[in-house]
Amino acid sequence: MCVVSMIMDHYSEKWGPTPPTVVPLPHIISPPSPPIKFPFITKEEIDEFRRLLERAREYDRRNNEPDCELEEKKRKVRKLAEQLGVKIDFL
Repeated sequence: MCVVSMIMDHYSEKWGPTPPTVVPLPHIISPPSPPIKFPFITKEEIDEFRRLLERAREYDRRNNEPDCELEEKKRKVRKLAEQLGVKIDFL
């Protein structure tokens, strides 16, 4: 796996939605599920993500894996950023 791919996976998991905690009740009818929560993303985190991707891309180039990131992972991060209202223009 290329390092860029690993970095994208990390931030997708870190910034992804937190599934609601659902406690099963002994009732036949279950209550509505609580809403899924997204974390607040700071400018510093976005800058860190950019720096890590730049370093990962350089590492991948040096190790003969240039442009190894998958378009599917880029789409996933872009969609997540859109949901969070964050601009990520460096993918």
